[in-house]
Amino acid sequence: MSRTKIGGGRITLNTSEPGWAPRLRAFGRDGKKINFANFIDVLADLYKNRTAFVLDRTIDYPGFSGDTLSYRDVQRLVNRMAHGLRALGVQKGDRVAMITANRVEMAFCNFAAGKIGAVPVPMNFMLRPSEIDYIIQKSGAEVLICDPLVYENTIRDTSNVPSVKKWAMLGDDGNCPPAMTSIRSLMETAPDDVEPVLPRSDEETALLFFTSGTTGFPKGAMLSHSSAMVGVRFHGKLNALRPKLGEGLSMLVMPVAHSGGYTAMLLQLANGTPSYFVSRFNPAHILGLIEELRATFFVGSPAMYRMLLDAGAEQRDLSSIRVWGGGADSFDDPLVRKFRDLAARRTKVGIRLKPMFVRGYGMAEANSHVSTTLWFPLGENCLGWVMPPVRFRIVTEEGNDVRRGAVGELLLKGPSLMHGYWNDPEATDAAMDHGWFHTGDLVRQGKWRMLYFAGRSGDIIKSGGYKIAAAEIDHVIAAHPDVDIAATVGMPDKVRGELPVTAVTMRPGATATPEEILAFARERLALYKCPREIRVVGSMPLTISLKVKRREVLEQLLSETQ
Repeated sequence: MSRTKIGGGRITLNTSEPGWAPRLRAFGRDGKKINFANFIDVLADLYKNRTAFVLDRTIDYPGFSGDTLSYRDVQRLVNRMAHGLRALGVQKGDRVAMITANRVEMAFCNFAAGKIGAVPVPMNFMLRPSEIDYIIQKSGAEVLICDPLVYENTIRDTSNVPSVKKWAMLGDDGNCPPAMTSIRSLMETAPDDVEPVLPRSDEETALLFFTSGTTGFPKGAMLSHSSAMVGVRFHGKLNALRPKLGEGLSMLVMPVAHSGGYTAMLLQLANGTPSYFVSRFNPAHILGLIEELRATFFVGSPAMYRMLLDAGAEQRDLSSIRVWGGGADSFDDPLVRKFRDLAARRTKVGIRLKPMFVRGYGMAEANSHVSTTLWFPLGENCLGWVMPPVRFRIVTEEGNDVRRGAVGELLLKGPSLMHGYWNDPEATDAAMDHGWFHTGDLVRQGKWRMLYFAGRSGDIIKSGGYKIAAAEIDHVIAAHPDVDIAATVGMPDKVRGELPVTAVTMRPGATATPEEILAFARERLALYKCPREIRVVGSMPLTISLKVKRREVLEQLLSETQ
Protein backbone atom coordinates (compact mmCIF):
# COMPACT_ATOMS: atom_id res chain seq x y z
CA MET A 1 0.00 0.00 0.00
CA SER A 2 1.35 3.43 -0.98
CA ARG A 3 0.98 6.27 1.52
CA THR A 4 2.01 9.92 1.38
CA LYS A 5 2.19 12.38 4.29
CA ILE A 6 1.35 16.05 3.72
CA GLY A 7 0.88 19.13 5.88
CA GLY A 8 3.94 18.44 8.01
CA GLY A 9 2.90 14.82 8.43
CA ARG A 10 -0.51 15.55 10.00
CA ILE A 11 -2.43 14.22 6.95
CA THR A 12 -1.80 10.82 5.40
CA LEU A 13 -2.97 10.09 1.86
CA ASN A 14 -3.58 6.59 0.57
CA THR A 15 -2.15 6.77 -2.96
CA SER A 16 -2.51 3.11 -3.95
CA GLU A 17 -3.59 2.80 -7.56
CA PRO A 18 -5.07 0.22 -9.93
CA GLY A 19 -2.58 0.76 -12.76
CA TRP A 20 -3.28 1.91 -16.29
CA ALA A 21 -5.00 -1.23 -17.64
CA PRO A 22 -8.03 -1.24 -15.28
CA ARG A 23 -8.36 2.54 -15.75
CA LEU A 24 -8.31 2.18 -19.51
CA ARG A 25 -10.98 -0.53 -19.36
CA ALA A 26 -13.18 1.56 -17.04
CA PHE A 27 -13.16 4.67 -19.22
CA GLY A 28 -12.39 3.11 -22.58
CA ARG A 29 -14.03 -0.19 -23.43
CA ASP A 30 -16.50 -0.06 -20.52
CA GLY A 31 -16.87 3.73 -20.49
CA LYS A 32 -20.29 3.72 -22.14
CA LYS A 33 -21.64 1.82 -19.13
CA ILE A 34 -20.87 4.74 -16.79
CA ASN A 35 -23.87 6.89 -15.95
CA PHE A 36 -24.80 9.30 -13.19
CA ALA A 37 -26.51 6.56 -11.17
CA ASN A 38 -23.55 4.16 -10.97
CA PHE A 39 -20.69 6.71 -11.21
CA ILE A 40 -19.61 6.42 -7.56
CA ASP A 41 -19.84 2.61 -7.64
CA VAL A 42 -17.59 2.42 -10.71
CA LEU A 43 -14.98 4.65 -9.07
CA ALA A 44 -15.12 2.80 -5.74
CA ASP A 45 -14.55 -0.51 -7.50
CA LEU A 46 -11.65 1.00 -9.44
CA TYR A 47 -9.82 3.04 -6.76
CA LYS A 48 -11.03 1.30 -3.58
CA ASN A 49 -9.18 2.75 -0.54
CA ARG A 50 -7.28 5.43 -2.45
CA THR A 51 -7.91 8.88 -0.91
CA ALA A 52 -10.63 10.82 -2.70
CA PHE A 53 -11.00 13.89 -0.45
CA VAL A 54 -9.11 15.71 2.24
CA LEU A 55 -11.51 18.02 4.10
CA ASP A 56 -10.92 21.44 5.60
CA ARG A 57 -13.08 20.41 8.57
CA THR A 58 -13.92 17.12 10.27
CA ILE A 59 -17.31 15.64 9.42
CA ASP A 60 -19.21 13.14 11.54
CA TYR A 61 -21.86 10.93 9.94
CA PRO A 62 -23.08 7.42 10.79
CA GLY A 63 -20.46 5.04 9.47
CA PHE A 64 -17.77 7.71 9.17
CA SER A 65 -15.93 10.35 11.17
CA GLY A 66 -12.77 12.16 10.12
CA ASP A 67 -11.16 14.57 7.68
CA THR A 68 -10.04 12.22 4.88
CA LEU A 69 -12.33 10.15 2.68
CA SER A 70 -11.43 7.15 0.55
CA TYR A 71 -13.47 6.18 -2.51
CA ARG A 72 -15.04 3.41 -0.41
CA ASP A 73 -15.95 5.99 2.26
CA VAL A 74 -17.61 8.20 -0.35
CA GLN A 75 -19.57 5.21 -1.68
CA ARG A 76 -20.73 4.23 1.83
CA LEU A 77 -21.85 7.78 2.70
CA VAL A 78 -23.63 8.21 -0.63
CA ASN A 79 -25.45 4.90 -0.13
CA ARG A 80 -26.63 5.82 3.36
CA MET A 81 -27.84 9.21 2.13
CA ALA A 82 -29.67 7.48 -0.72
CA HIS A 83 -31.58 5.39 1.85
CA GLY A 84 -32.26 8.59 3.79
CA LEU A 85 -33.78 10.26 0.73
CA ARG A 86 -35.97 7.22 0.15
CA ALA A 87 -37.16 7.49 3.75
CA LEU A 88 -38.25 11.06 2.89
CA GLY A 89 -40.39 9.60 0.09
CA VAL A 90 -38.10 10.49 -2.81
CA GLN A 91 -38.70 8.23 -5.83
CA LYS A 92 -37.30 7.84 -9.34
CA GLY A 93 -37.89 10.97 -11.43
CA ASP A 94 -38.53 13.26 -8.44
CA ARG A 95 -36.60 16.51 -8.35
CA VAL A 96 -34.62 17.09 -5.13
CA ALA A 97 -33.60 20.71 -4.52
CA MET A 98 -30.41 21.36 -2.53
CA ILE A 99 -29.01 24.59 -1.16
CA THR A 100 -26.13 24.50 1.30
CA ALA A 101 -22.82 26.19 1.90
CA ASN A 102 -20.04 24.79 -0.26
CA ARG A 103 -19.60 21.53 1.64
CA VAL A 104 -18.64 18.07 0.48
CA GLU A 105 -21.93 16.60 1.74
CA MET A 106 -23.71 18.66 -0.92
CA ALA A 107 -21.91 16.54 -3.51
CA PHE A 108 -22.85 13.33 -1.66
CA CYS A 109 -26.53 14.34 -1.73
CA ASN A 110 -26.34 14.93 -5.47
CA PHE A 111 -24.85 11.47 -6.02
CA ALA A 112 -27.35 9.91 -3.59
CA ALA A 113 -30.32 11.40 -5.44
CA GLY A 114 -28.90 10.22 -8.76
CA LYS A 115 -28.34 6.73 -7.39
CA ILE A 116 -32.06 6.21 -6.67
CA GLY A 117 -33.11 7.71 -10.00
CA ALA A 118 -34.08 11.15 -8.67
CA VAL A 119 -32.95 14.41 -10.27
CA PRO A 120 -30.79 16.71 -8.10
CA VAL A 121 -31.33 20.47 -8.40
CA PRO A 122 -28.27 22.17 -6.82
CA MET A 123 -28.65 25.87 -5.98
CA ASN A 124 -26.21 28.66 -5.18
CA PHE A 125 -26.21 29.34 -1.43
CA MET A 126 -26.25 33.11 -2.09
CA LEU A 127 -29.80 33.04 -3.49
CA ARG A 128 -32.56 34.90 -1.66
CA PRO A 129 -35.76 33.15 -0.44
CA SER A 130 -37.85 34.49 -3.35
CA GLU A 131 -35.25 33.18 -5.84
CA ILE A 132 -35.17 29.80 -4.09
CA ASP A 133 -38.96 29.62 -4.17
CA TYR A 134 -39.02 30.39 -7.90
CA ILE A 135 -36.65 27.48 -8.64
CA ILE A 136 -38.70 25.16 -6.39
CA GLN A 137 -41.86 26.07 -8.31
CA LYS A 138 -40.20 25.85 -11.71
CA SER A 139 -38.53 22.49 -11.06
CA GLY A 140 -41.50 20.94 -9.30
CA ALA A 141 -39.25 19.79 -6.45
CA GLU A 142 -41.14 18.83 -3.31
CA VAL A 143 -38.07 18.29 -1.11
CA LEU A 144 -35.55 20.99 -0.21
CA ILE A 145 -32.31 20.06 1.57
CA CYS A 146 -30.46 22.90 3.28
CA ASP A 147 -27.91 23.29 6.08
CA PRO A 148 -27.87 25.38 9.29
CA LEU A 149 -25.80 28.19 7.73
CA VAL A 150 -28.19 28.78 4.82
CA TYR A 151 -31.28 28.31 6.97
CA GLU A 152 -30.20 30.70 9.71
CA ASN A 153 -28.67 33.39 7.50
CA THR A 154 -30.92 33.29 4.42
CA ILE A 155 -34.17 31.33 4.76
CA ARG A 156 -34.77 32.02 8.49
CA ASP A 157 -38.31 30.60 8.40
CA THR A 158 -39.87 27.87 6.25
CA SER A 159 -42.75 30.21 5.41
CA ASN A 160 -40.32 32.32 3.36
CA VAL A 161 -40.11 29.50 0.79
CA PRO A 162 -43.78 28.39 0.72
CA SER A 163 -43.48 26.06 -2.28
CA VAL A 164 -41.46 23.49 -0.32
CA LYS A 165 -43.51 20.51 0.89
CA LYS A 166 -40.75 18.60 2.71
CA TRP A 167 -37.75 20.12 4.44
CA ALA A 168 -34.54 18.28 5.33
CA MET A 169 -31.41 19.44 7.12
CA LEU A 170 -27.89 18.39 6.13
CA GLY A 171 -25.05 18.59 8.62
CA ASP A 172 -27.45 19.66 11.36
CA ASP A 173 -25.00 19.08 14.27
CA GLY A 174 -27.96 18.61 16.60
CA ASN A 175 -29.62 21.90 15.54
CA CYS A 176 -32.34 20.62 13.22
CA PRO A 177 -35.51 22.80 13.49
CA PRO A 178 -38.75 20.96 14.38
CA ALA A 179 -40.18 21.60 10.90
CA MET A 180 -37.32 19.68 9.28
CA THR A 181 -36.05 16.12 9.04
CA SER A 182 -32.39 15.47 9.83
CA ILE A 183 -30.61 13.65 7.00
CA ARG A 184 -28.06 12.50 9.56
CA SER A 185 -30.74 10.81 11.68
CA LEU A 186 -32.11 9.03 8.60
CA MET A 187 -28.63 7.63 7.98
CA GLU A 188 -28.29 6.11 11.48
CA THR A 189 -29.86 2.75 10.68
CA ALA A 190 -29.37 2.82 6.91
CA PRO A 191 -27.34 0.00 5.30
CA ASP A 192 -24.02 0.71 3.58
CA ASP A 193 -25.11 -0.50 0.16
CA VAL A 194 -27.87 0.29 -2.31
CA GLU A 195 -28.47 -0.96 -5.83
CA PRO A 196 -28.39 1.94 -8.32
CA VAL A 197 -31.60 2.66 -10.21
CA LEU A 198 -30.22 2.64 -13.74
CA PRO A 199 -31.85 4.81 -16.42
CA ARG A 200 -33.89 3.15 -19.15
CA SER A 201 -31.95 5.32 -21.59
CA ASP A 202 -28.84 7.47 -21.34
CA GLU A 203 -31.03 10.35 -22.52
CA GLU A 204 -33.07 10.38 -19.30
CA THR A 205 -32.60 13.60 -17.29
CA ALA A 206 -29.95 13.16 -14.60
CA LEU A 207 -29.33 16.74 -13.39
CA LEU A 208 -31.00 20.16 -13.45
CA PHE A 209 -28.65 23.15 -13.35
CA PHE A 210 -30.54 26.44 -13.11
CA THR A 211 -28.71 29.14 -15.01
CA SER A 212 -29.38 32.76 -15.92
CA GLY A 213 -30.86 33.47 -19.32
CA THR A 214 -31.38 36.58 -21.43
CA THR A 215 -35.14 36.63 -20.81
CA GLY A 216 -34.67 37.24 -17.11
CA PHE A 217 -35.56 34.31 -14.89
CA PRO A 218 -33.35 31.26 -14.24
CA LYS A 219 -33.87 28.23 -16.46
CA GLY A 220 -33.24 24.60 -15.61
CA ALA A 221 -30.79 23.08 -18.09
CA MET A 222 -31.66 19.39 -18.39
CA LEU A 223 -28.50 17.30 -18.47
CA SER A 224 -28.98 13.66 -19.42
CA HIS A 225 -26.95 10.75 -18.06
CA SER A 226 -25.00 10.93 -21.30
CA SER A 227 -24.24 14.66 -21.09
CA ALA A 228 -23.40 14.37 -17.37
CA MET A 229 -20.69 11.79 -18.13
CA VAL A 230 -19.18 13.00 -21.43
CA GLY A 231 -16.37 14.93 -19.72
CA VAL A 232 -15.69 12.08 -17.29
CA ARG A 233 -15.34 9.57 -20.14
CA PHE A 234 -13.19 11.89 -22.27
CA HIS A 235 -10.73 12.98 -19.57
CA GLY A 236 -10.80 9.60 -17.81
CA LYS A 237 -9.69 7.90 -21.00
CA LEU A 238 -6.88 10.44 -21.57
CA ASN A 239 -5.70 10.12 -17.99
CA ALA A 240 -5.77 6.32 -18.22
CA LEU A 241 -3.02 6.47 -20.85
CA ARG A 242 -0.58 7.59 -18.13
CA PRO A 243 1.39 4.58 -16.86
CA LYS A 244 0.96 5.71 -13.23
CA LEU A 245 -1.26 8.19 -11.44
CA GLY A 246 1.54 9.35 -9.22
CA GLU A 247 1.20 11.50 -6.13
CA GLY A 248 -0.38 14.91 -5.92
CA LEU A 249 -3.16 16.97 -4.37
CA SER A 250 -5.78 19.10 -6.09
CA MET A 251 -7.36 22.17 -4.49
CA LEU A 252 -11.15 22.20 -5.03
CA VAL A 253 -12.23 25.80 -4.41
CA MET A 254 -15.00 26.42 -6.95
CA PRO A 255 -18.56 25.90 -5.58
CA VAL A 256 -20.09 22.49 -6.36
CA ALA A 257 -23.45 24.22 -6.99
CA HIS A 258 -21.77 25.95 -9.96
CA SER A 259 -21.45 23.78 -13.06
CA GLY A 260 -17.74 24.63 -13.37
CA GLY A 261 -16.96 23.60 -9.80
CA TYR A 262 -19.15 20.52 -10.09
CA THR A 263 -17.36 19.42 -13.26
CA ALA A 264 -13.92 20.05 -11.72
CA MET A 265 -14.86 17.79 -8.82
CA LEU A 266 -16.17 15.03 -11.12
CA LEU A 267 -12.99 15.07 -13.21
CA GLN A 268 -10.67 14.90 -10.19
CA LEU A 269 -12.70 12.00 -8.80
CA ALA A 270 -12.61 10.19 -12.16
CA ASN A 271 -8.87 10.75 -12.51
CA GLY A 272 -8.12 9.36 -9.07
CA THR A 273 -6.58 12.64 -7.86
CA PRO A 274 -6.84 13.21 -4.08
CA SER A 275 -8.56 16.56 -3.60
CA TYR A 276 -8.61 19.07 -0.76
CA PHE A 277 -12.20 20.27 -0.50
CA VAL A 278 -12.32 23.96 0.48
CA SER A 279 -15.68 25.10 1.81
CA ARG A 280 -14.98 28.84 1.67
CA PHE A 281 -12.75 30.83 -0.68
CA ASN A 282 -10.42 32.88 1.50
CA PRO A 283 -7.47 33.94 -0.71
CA ALA A 284 -4.88 34.26 2.08
CA HIS A 285 -5.96 30.92 3.56
CA ILE A 286 -5.78 29.24 0.14
CA LEU A 287 -2.23 30.48 -0.39
CA GLY A 288 -1.25 29.16 3.01
CA LEU A 289 -2.78 25.76 2.19
CA ILE A 290 -0.88 25.52 -1.10
CA GLU A 291 2.36 26.10 0.80
CA GLU A 292 1.55 23.80 3.72
CA LEU A 293 0.08 20.88 1.77
CA ARG A 294 2.37 21.26 -1.26
CA ALA A 295 -0.68 21.17 -3.54
CA THR A 296 0.02 20.28 -7.15
CA PHE A 297 -3.18 21.31 -8.93
CA PHE A 298 -5.42 24.36 -8.58
CA VAL A 299 -8.43 25.37 -10.67
CA GLY A 300 -10.28 28.66 -10.35
CA SER A 301 -11.91 31.55 -12.16
CA PRO A 302 -10.00 34.66 -13.33
CA ALA A 303 -11.51 36.57 -10.39
CA MET A 304 -10.11 34.01 -7.94
CA TYR A 305 -6.62 34.32 -9.43
CA ARG A 306 -6.77 38.11 -9.18
CA MET A 307 -7.86 37.83 -5.54
CA LEU A 308 -4.88 35.56 -4.88
CA LEU A 309 -2.61 38.27 -6.27
CA ASP A 310 -4.27 40.90 -4.08
CA ALA A 311 -3.75 38.59 -1.07
CA GLY A 312 0.02 38.44 -1.63
CA ALA A 313 0.58 35.48 -4.00
CA GLU A 314 3.87 37.05 -5.15
CA GLN A 315 5.32 36.66 -1.64
CA ARG A 316 4.33 32.97 -1.29
CA ASP A 317 6.04 29.69 -2.23
CA LEU A 318 3.83 28.21 -4.97
CA SER A 319 6.51 26.00 -6.52
CA SER A 320 4.62 22.78 -5.69
CA ILE A 321 1.98 23.57 -8.33
CA ARG A 322 2.36 21.49 -11.49
CA VAL A 323 -0.89 22.54 -13.17
CA TRP A 324 -2.93 25.73 -12.88
CA GLY A 325 -6.45 25.31 -14.21
CA GLY A 326 -9.03 27.89 -15.13
CA GLY A 327 -12.65 28.26 -16.17
CA ALA A 328 -15.91 30.19 -15.73
CA ASP A 329 -14.62 33.18 -17.78
CA SER A 330 -11.90 34.13 -20.26
CA PHE A 331 -8.30 34.67 -19.12
CA ASP A 332 -5.82 37.28 -20.34
CA ASP A 333 -2.23 36.36 -21.12
CA PRO A 334 -0.61 38.52 -18.37
CA LEU A 335 -2.56 36.59 -15.72
CA VAL A 336 -1.47 33.26 -17.23
CA ARG A 337 2.17 34.35 -17.43
CA LYS A 338 2.15 35.74 -13.89
CA PHE A 339 1.02 32.49 -12.25
CA ARG A 340 3.29 30.32 -14.37
CA ASP A 341 6.21 32.49 -13.25
CA LEU A 342 5.12 32.47 -9.59
CA ALA A 343 5.09 28.66 -9.50
CA ALA A 344 8.29 28.10 -11.50
CA ARG A 345 10.80 25.76 -9.88
CA ARG A 346 14.42 24.80 -10.51
CA THR A 347 15.53 21.23 -11.12
CA LYS A 348 18.64 19.71 -9.56
CA VAL A 349 20.64 20.72 -12.61
CA GLY A 350 19.37 24.31 -12.46
CA ILE A 351 16.77 24.23 -15.24
CA ARG A 352 13.79 26.51 -14.52
CA LEU A 353 10.49 24.70 -15.12
CA LYS A 354 7.15 26.45 -15.31
CA PRO A 355 3.84 24.70 -14.54
CA MET A 356 1.15 24.24 -17.13
CA PHE A 357 -1.82 26.63 -17.19
CA VAL A 358 -4.79 24.88 -18.82
CA ARG A 359 -8.05 26.75 -19.31
CA GLY A 360 -11.45 25.39 -20.15
CA TYR A 361 -14.57 26.96 -21.61
CA GLY A 362 -18.08 25.74 -20.96
CA MET A 363 -21.48 26.50 -19.49
CA ALA A 364 -24.20 24.70 -17.54
CA GLU A 365 -26.03 23.85 -20.77
CA ALA A 366 -22.98 21.86 -21.92
CA ASN A 367 -21.94 20.50 -18.51
CA SER A 368 -18.84 22.72 -18.84
CA HIS A 369 -17.42 20.43 -21.56
CA VAL A 370 -16.76 22.56 -24.65
CA SER A 371 -13.12 23.54 -25.22
CA THR A 372 -9.67 23.49 -23.66
CA THR A 373 -6.35 25.22 -24.28
CA LEU A 374 -2.71 24.24 -24.32
CA TRP A 375 -0.64 25.04 -21.23
CA PHE A 376 1.01 28.36 -22.15
CA PRO A 377 -0.12 31.87 -23.22
CA LEU A 378 -1.93 31.73 -26.56
CA GLY A 379 -3.18 35.27 -27.09
CA GLU A 380 -5.81 37.29 -25.28
CA ASN A 381 -9.05 35.48 -24.38
CA CYS A 382 -8.11 32.16 -25.98
CA LEU A 383 -10.76 29.45 -25.47
CA GLY A 384 -8.74 26.69 -27.14
CA TRP A 385 -9.90 23.75 -29.21
CA VAL A 386 -13.40 22.37 -29.04
CA MET A 387 -13.18 18.92 -27.44
CA PRO A 388 -14.72 15.84 -29.02
CA PRO A 389 -17.45 14.78 -29.36
CA VAL A 390 -18.71 18.40 -29.39
CA ARG A 391 -19.27 20.04 -32.78
CA PHE A 392 -19.41 23.78 -33.38
CA ARG A 393 -20.32 26.50 -35.85
CA ILE A 394 -19.65 30.26 -35.87
CA VAL A 395 -22.53 32.13 -37.51
CA THR A 396 -23.78 35.57 -38.41
CA GLU A 397 -27.01 37.08 -37.03
CA GLU A 398 -28.75 35.58 -40.07
CA GLY A 399 -27.46 32.10 -39.18
CA ASN A 400 -24.88 31.81 -41.96
CA ASP A 401 -21.40 30.46 -41.29
CA VAL A 402 -18.81 33.24 -41.06
CA ARG A 403 -15.60 33.29 -43.04
CA ARG A 404 -12.44 32.08 -41.29
CA GLY A 405 -11.24 34.62 -38.71
CA ALA A 406 -14.47 36.63 -38.64
CA VAL A 407 -16.48 37.15 -35.43
CA GLY A 408 -19.81 35.39 -35.02
CA GLU A 409 -21.99 33.62 -32.47
CA LEU A 410 -20.80 30.22 -31.28
CA LEU A 411 -23.26 27.35 -31.80
CA LEU A 412 -22.71 23.93 -30.24
CA LYS A 413 -24.02 20.42 -30.83
CA GLY A 414 -23.23 17.03 -29.32
CA PRO A 415 -23.88 14.62 -26.46
CA SER A 416 -22.58 16.98 -23.77
CA LEU A 417 -25.34 19.49 -24.56
CA MET A 418 -28.57 19.73 -22.59
CA HIS A 419 -31.73 18.48 -24.21
CA GLY A 420 -33.68 21.59 -23.29
CA TYR A 421 -34.81 23.78 -20.41
CA TRP A 422 -37.05 22.13 -17.85
CA ASN A 423 -40.73 22.88 -18.37
CA ASP A 424 -39.89 25.82 -20.66
CA PRO A 425 -40.49 24.98 -24.33
CA GLU A 426 -40.36 28.63 -25.41
CA ALA A 427 -36.90 29.16 -23.92
CA THR A 428 -35.76 25.84 -25.38
CA ASP A 429 -36.97 26.82 -28.86
CA ALA A 430 -35.22 30.17 -28.54
CA ALA A 431 -31.91 28.56 -27.53
CA MET A 432 -31.93 25.50 -29.80
CA ASP A 433 -32.04 25.51 -33.60
CA HIS A 434 -32.25 22.05 -35.19
CA GLY A 435 -30.13 20.64 -32.37
CA TRP A 436 -27.66 23.53 -32.34
CA PHE A 437 -27.40 25.45 -29.05
CA HIS A 438 -26.96 29.22 -29.28
CA THR A 439 -24.36 30.12 -26.63
CA GLY A 440 -24.80 33.88 -26.96
CA ASP A 441 -21.00 34.18 -26.99
CA LEU A 442 -19.21 35.88 -29.86
CA VAL A 443 -15.97 34.17 -30.96
CA ARG A 444 -13.54 34.02 -33.83
CA GLN A 445 -11.30 31.20 -35.07
CA GLY A 446 -7.67 32.20 -34.89
CA LYS A 447 -4.22 30.66 -34.46
CA TRP A 448 -4.12 26.89 -35.04
CA ARG A 449 -7.92 27.01 -35.52
CA MET A 450 -8.45 27.69 -31.84
CA LEU A 451 -11.39 29.80 -30.67
CA TYR A 452 -10.97 33.28 -29.19
CA PHE A 453 -13.62 35.08 -27.15
CA ALA A 454 -14.81 38.37 -28.67
CA GLY A 455 -17.89 39.39 -26.65
CA ARG A 456 -21.47 38.48 -25.85
CA SER A 457 -24.47 38.79 -28.09
CA GLY A 458 -27.02 38.41 -25.29
CA ASP A 459 -27.77 40.43 -22.17
CA ILE A 460 -25.54 38.34 -19.92
CA ILE A 461 -23.02 39.78 -17.46
CA LYS A 462 -20.08 37.61 -16.34
CA SER A 463 -19.00 38.62 -12.83
CA GLY A 464 -16.49 36.57 -10.88
CA GLY A 465 -17.33 33.48 -12.94
CA TYR A 466 -21.10 33.79 -12.44
CA LYS A 467 -23.52 34.39 -15.30
CA ILE A 468 -25.95 37.17 -14.40
CA ALA A 469 -29.03 37.98 -16.47
CA ALA A 470 -29.35 41.74 -16.88
CA ALA A 471 -33.06 41.30 -17.59
CA GLU A 472 -33.63 39.60 -14.22
CA ILE A 473 -32.12 42.57 -12.37
CA ASP A 474 -34.13 44.98 -14.51
CA HIS A 475 -37.34 43.11 -13.67
CA VAL A 476 -36.70 43.38 -9.91
CA ILE A 477 -35.67 47.05 -9.89
CA ALA A 478 -38.46 48.11 -12.24
CA ALA A 479 -40.91 46.77 -9.62
CA HIS A 480 -39.90 49.66 -7.33
CA PRO A 481 -42.82 52.14 -7.37
CA ASP A 482 -40.57 55.12 -8.17
CA VAL A 483 -38.67 53.50 -11.06
CA ASP A 484 -39.87 53.93 -14.64
CA ILE A 485 -37.23 52.03 -16.69
CA ALA A 486 -34.26 50.00 -15.45
CA ALA A 487 -31.30 48.91 -17.60
CA THR A 488 -28.45 46.87 -16.16
CA VAL A 489 -25.04 46.63 -17.83
CA GLY A 490 -21.69 45.06 -17.02
CA MET A 491 -19.10 47.66 -16.05
CA PRO A 492 -15.45 46.56 -16.46
CA ASP A 493 -13.74 45.49 -13.23
CA LYS A 494 -10.10 44.39 -12.87
CA VAL A 495 -10.90 41.65 -10.33
CA ARG A 496 -14.31 40.23 -11.29
CA GLY A 497 -14.25 41.02 -14.99
CA GLU A 498 -17.58 42.84 -14.91
CA LEU A 499 -19.82 44.30 -12.22
CA PRO A 500 -23.56 44.89 -12.69
CA VAL A 501 -24.60 48.55 -12.57
CA THR A 502 -28.18 49.65 -13.18
CA ALA A 503 -29.27 52.88 -14.85
CA VAL A 504 -32.81 54.01 -14.04
CA THR A 505 -35.22 56.67 -15.11
CA MET A 506 -37.67 57.81 -12.44
CA ARG A 507 -41.44 58.26 -12.49
CA PRO A 508 -42.90 61.79 -12.10
CA GLY A 509 -42.93 62.80 -8.45
CA ALA A 510 -40.46 60.07 -7.41
CA THR A 511 -38.65 60.65 -4.13
CA ALA A 512 -36.58 57.45 -3.73
CA THR A 513 -32.81 57.83 -3.63
CA PRO A 514 -30.38 55.50 -5.45
CA GLU A 515 -29.42 54.06 -2.06
CA GLU A 516 -33.07 53.22 -1.27
CA ILE A 517 -33.53 51.54 -4.65
CA LEU A 518 -30.35 49.55 -4.06
CA ALA A 519 -31.63 48.42 -0.64
CA PHE A 520 -34.87 47.34 -2.36
CA ALA A 521 -32.85 45.21 -4.78
CA ARG A 522 -30.69 43.65 -2.06
CA GLU A 523 -33.77 42.26 -0.34
CA ARG A 524 -34.80 40.45 -3.53
CA LEU A 525 -31.58 39.43 -5.29
CA ALA A 526 -28.58 37.30 -4.35
CA LEU A 527 -25.62 39.54 -3.52
CA TYR A 528 -23.59 38.36 -6.52
CA LYS A 529 -26.46 39.43 -8.81
CA CYS A 530 -27.26 42.69 -7.06
CA PRO A 531 -26.07 45.84 -8.87
CA ARG A 532 -23.12 47.54 -7.22
CA GLU A 533 -24.59 50.94 -8.01
CA ILE A 534 -27.83 52.61 -9.12
CA ARG A 535 -27.41 55.58 -11.45
CA VAL A 536 -30.32 57.90 -12.21
CA VAL A 537 -30.32 59.12 -15.84
CA GLY A 538 -32.50 61.69 -17.52
CA SER A 539 -33.55 59.50 -20.43
CA MET A 540 -33.04 55.96 -21.65
CA PRO A 541 -31.91 55.12 -25.23
CA LEU A 542 -34.60 52.88 -26.76
CA THR A 543 -35.11 51.03 -30.04
CA ILE A 544 -38.13 51.63 -32.24
CA SER A 545 -39.78 48.68 -30.45
CA LEU A 546 -39.03 50.39 -27.09
CA LYS A 547 -36.26 47.99 -26.05
CA VAL A 548 -33.32 49.43 -24.14
CA LYS A 549 -30.10 49.87 -26.12
CA ARG A 550 -27.75 48.43 -23.51
CA ARG A 551 -24.62 49.19 -25.49
CA GLU A 552 -25.48 52.90 -25.49
CA VAL A 553 -26.33 52.77 -21.78
CA LEU A 554 -22.92 51.22 -21.08
CA GLU A 555 -21.14 53.83 -23.18
CA GLN A 556 -22.97 56.61 -21.33
CA LEU A 557 -22.10 55.23 -17.90
CA LEU A 558 -18.47 54.69 -18.91
CA SER A 559 -18.18 58.26 -20.16
CA GLU A 560 -19.60 59.56 -16.87
CA THR A 561 -17.10 57.45 -14.90
CA GLN A 562 -14.00 58.74 -16.73
